[in-house]
Amino acid sequence: MTPTATATARRSSAIAGGAVRPVPGRAPAGDRRPPLKVVDTGLRRRRRARKHSIAAMLSVSSLVVALLAVVVGHAVLASGQVRLSEQQVKVAAAQAQHRRMELATAELQTPSRIVARAEQQLHMQQPSRVTQLPSVPLDVPVPAPRMYAVPATPTTTTPTTTTPTTTAPTPTPTPTAAGAGH
Repeated sequence: MTPTATATARRSSAIAGGAVRPVPGRAPAGDRRPPLKVVDTGLRRRRRARKHSIAAMLSVSSLVVALLAVVVGHAVLASGQVRLSEQQVKVAAAQAQHRRMELATAELQTPSRIVARAEQQLHMQQPSRVTQLPSVPLDVPVPAPRMYAVPATPTTTTPTTTTPTTTAPTPTPTPTAAGAGH
């Protein structure tokens, strides 16, 4: 008998007899078991634990880095505020000094003070009369002044004796053969 003929004979006998024989490798329909699982070995547990610990370390380290960045940011901000406060104090002092100097300049520029100093310390007096000069238009060019030579006035001088100086005659260049070709 062939395997297919045997399987067909079993089926037909099962249907005729009414009894069902269990199929080898299968559990009966009412007695189902849960599927089998592979038991975890220590290696798998350690790998899983290592993955969890690496993830936890990364998250904790990123949290620490973020907190350090916040702390550094606050430190920079605080130092900037300190420098700003120092500069504001310097500006306020400079503004106060500027106001004092403007007040002193205004006091020194008063006309009554200038007149009093001119009369007392410099011994100046008010003029008896004031002459107004005529106005000159600035868009018309002024002619240049004429320049005349001043004649020399004869002066009397005592005669002095001078000795004539003799000078040596200067040699005259003679033409040479090299210079003749030019």
